[in-house]
Amino acid sequence: MGDRVHDSGMNSPFKRGIIKELDFKKGRAKVEFSDEDGNLSYWLNVNQSSTGANKSYSMPDKGSQVNCLVDWDGEDGCIMGAVWSEKDKPPTENGDLEYKKFASGAEVIVDRKTGAMTIKGAQHLLIEADTVTIKADVAFEGEITSNGHDISSTHKHTEVVKGVALSGPPE
Repeated sequence: MGDRVHDSGMNSPFKRGIIKELDFKKGRAKVEFSDEDGNLSYWLNVNQSSTGANKSYSMPDKGSQVNCLVDWDGEDGCIMGAVWSEKDKPPTENGDLEYKKFASGAEVIVDRKTGAMTIKGAQHLLIEADTVTIKADVAFEGEITSNGHDISSTHKHTEVVKGVALSGPPE
């Protein structure tokens, strides 16, 4: 379909349009439909995968092409999701991947077939948990610190005494 925005007109509740305004607090947006001479829709809810005890939240970008279902008067409806175009192509052709790329450049990639998970481009990664257990071979690259002290394989201890005595903390 290319970059052309398509909708099926007033004979169908399905429409395709472009996101023009976003309400992040309420999870909704206004959409411009090509058959309505630049007029904006009423606020339409953006579908989420879960809103109960298990919550998800993802909003389309302003300017994204989206599929919508709207009532006959165009006063109520929902945004089902964003759609790819010739201008905005999918980031991968691998159908086994769950892929999320953010404007910052950070990426989260899960290979559904192999179970491999990759996080790329994160400026900072924080894990908050009561405990963290890692059951795997672990390889580190770069600086490794604990409480501000180097704990890599090249670290040195202070107050080293030969024998069974404990040494001082790492430098």
